Amino acid sequence: MKLSFLEPLYKHPGPYASVYLDTTRNVEYAHKAIALRWRAIREQLAEQGADAQTLDAIENLIGSDRDLGGPHGQAIFAAGGEVVYLEEIPAPPRRQIGRWAPLPHTMPLVAQRGERIPHLLVTVDRVGADIRAWTVDEIQEERHVDGADFPIRKVQPGGWSQPRYQRRAENTWEHNAAGVAEEVERVAARIGAAVIVVAGDVRARALLHEHLQKPWRERVVELDTHGRAAGIDADSLIEEHHQVVTRKVAEQRAQLLDEFRRERGHHHRAVEGLGATAGALMMSQVDVLLLNDHPESNLELWVGPEPTQLALFEEDLRNNGVETPVRDRADAALIRALVATNARLVIVPREELELIDGVGAVLRFGGA
Repeated sequence: MKLSFLEPLYKHPGPYASVYLDTTRNVEYAHKAIALRWRAIREQLAEQGADAQTLDAIENLIGSDRDLGGPHGQAIFAAGGEVVYLEEIPAPPRRQIGRWAPLPHTMPLVAQRGERIPHLLVTVDRVGADIRAWTVDEIQEERHVDGADFPIRKVQPGGWSQPRYQRRAENTWEHNAAGVAEEVERVAARIGAAVIVVAGDVRARALLHEHLQKPWRERVVELDTHGRAAGIDADSLIEEHHQVVTRKVAEQRAQLLDEFRRERGHHHRAVEGLGATAGALMMSQVDVLLLNDHPESNLELWVGPEPTQLALFEEDLRNNGVETPVRDRADAALIRALVATNARLVIVPREELELIDGVGAVLRFGGA
């Protein structure tokens, strides 16, 4: 996943207060429960050294997600007396967290977000299409394309005019499909769609496939059900579409892990272990960081004020001109460096690949 959404967070100097709080309201006495959870976290933060002004800024936004229904939570980061990043999360955090540290504790948020890829859901008929797009930040938008609707069906009028009506129907379908394909390609190119899920009328799906240019055609996955007509089960369609996207994410991860396994023995295009990975990040060599989700990890790195100033040992940073290195969670330091170097992160389940120190990387270019 790309972590550009975290860029605003790192524009503010630390130390940071990081808060993960369950703000679910569809339970009895929800307001009181949220207040009690926050009070406990506030006390923890104060004990760790957080200043009152920063804690007050967080408190002003606790429970501000009142318009969300069902189980959910908040991830809030604050520094210097102001909230610098807030995200409403669609499920309660796995753990209630209050942490005061040199760097923001972003790993729980990143892990809960999961891998996201930009994608389209296109529902077609012989008149046009409904196009729904999801960006990498899960921002959703909709487009509707409608072409000519006469003649749209092949008819049996009889006599000499029958072939003419049928040709006009075919020409209308072709024209409409070309218009849909043009809009699909435009939206897909703008968001960088990794997969295009197409549902609806069988003939309309085939025509769209024919009119898409090859690079986009290769990203199409078709669903054999659903259409644009009223009464269609929209929830079922969305669920099937999300299953397709989930499978695509798993396929991409499997391909990346295969690449990592091939390269790590050569040390030219892959590294493994905390020290080697930190060294590669210092040199801006990392293309994709692989990280086992390990919430209980106590691994730490020494860091400086710049994102790529990170090392296993304090003296390594001092030798590179960092006057006052500080120590923090390794995952917090790694994620900050990824954001600064525009590298990707892939969270790897340990049952798929257990990494040394829980971390490894595929490199942009070979190491020395």
